[in-house]
Amino acid sequence: MTLTLDSLDALQGEPDWLGERRRGALATYERLPMPSKTDEEWRRTDISGLNPAQFSELEHKNGFKLDALSSLPRGVILEPLRVAAEKHPQLVEPLLFSLIKADRDRFSALHAAFFTGGTFLYVPDGVEIVEPIIGQHTSHGGGTALLPHTLIVAGRGARFHYLDEYIGRDDEPAAYRSGSAEIFVGEGAEVGYVAVQKWGRNAWHFADQRARLEKDARLRLFNVTLGARFSKTRVEASLVGQGSDAELKAIYFASGEQFFDFHTLQDHQVGNTRSDLLFKGALQDTARTVYAGLIRIEKGAARSDAYQANRNLVLSDHAKATSIPMLEIDNNDVRCTHGATVGPVDPQSMFYLQSRGIPAATAKRMIVQGFFGDVLDRIPFEHARSLIEADLEARLG
Repeated sequence: MTLTLDSLDALQGEPDWLGERRRGALATYERLPMPSKTDEEWRRTDISGLNPAQFSELEHKNGFKLDALSSLPRGVILEPLRVAAEKHPQLVEPLLFSLIKADRDRFSALHAAFFTGGTFLYVPDGVEIVEPIIGQHTSHGGGTALLPHTLIVAGRGARFHYLDEYIGRDDEPAAYRSGSAEIFVGEGAEVGYVAVQKWGRNAWHFADQRARLEKDARLRLFNVTLGARFSKTRVEASLVGQGSDAELKAIYFASGEQFFDFHTLQDHQVGNTRSDLLFKGALQDTARTVYAGLIRIEKGAARSDAYQANRNLVLSDHAKATSIPMLEIDNNDVRCTHGATVGPVDPQSMFYLQSRGIPAATAKRMIVQGFFGDVLDRIPFEHARSLIEADLEARLG
């Protein structure tokens, strides 16, 4: 990508520490090569059609909207990330890009150097927010780079829900997009986080969502991928405190020539921890999806309990789903289960519905809705559940 230090001039007005961090990430970006098919993570992912030079302009005039559906309790900080970096450096500086490392690959470095908006949410110890908080990112033009970033910090015993929604027009020209989040879940805190990706159908989308869970913390992270021509999403949870619990769920629906790539990590660093992952996707036309997930149980993580499943419903003879579940276990006193399925619509179910006078297209839609049902029921708050159900209904026609 041809973004340079001159591009950083458009981000003036930030504190010195953030400018230095951006320049360090830019140097990392310039040093790292583009991923290639020889890299294990990328060997099933084709980025040959990506021409980074197309997207040298940062999009600042996006429709970023930050909304709390109820009044916020005292002590809660909810601000655009760049504002929070200036006003609350003691909170932001130690954490920003500490989970999502700029040197992971060239795309992570690009995001860290040029992120153009996003949210900082800090909820103090013991504070509960009943209604969800919503960050809505709307693109207004193609040919640009729009890279929002969310930083969430939950204090001890805090409880709340947050929704990130990424929206673009389907007919928008090609664009470069990201939508990354770092989530710190303090001791005994409970956080629900939902990300809904609906960028335009010509966008290239790269995103990282990483969470760190302390003792007895609970995270319910839900990911929805519907948009973009190309979407690569990494979802990773590090369980670093005894008794922590991460529930990672996702729905994706790919059509046309869309390509979706998911990498997940359930990293049990200490014992008596639990993770539960279920990614469900449907694909039709000539769409392709790739899922690769790893459960890692580290040496001292006795009595860890981890579950991982990826289920794919293939609605066309020309669509293809690839699923690679993996285990890396360094402790014998654990319980781990993983599995994957890729298959077409059950012909007996289609026959049953059609024999009762239901047209084929309607029957297929009903089967897909039923396929996603158990995941939809796990969405952590009603506002997001209604939104996602409506989006799926629109995609299914």
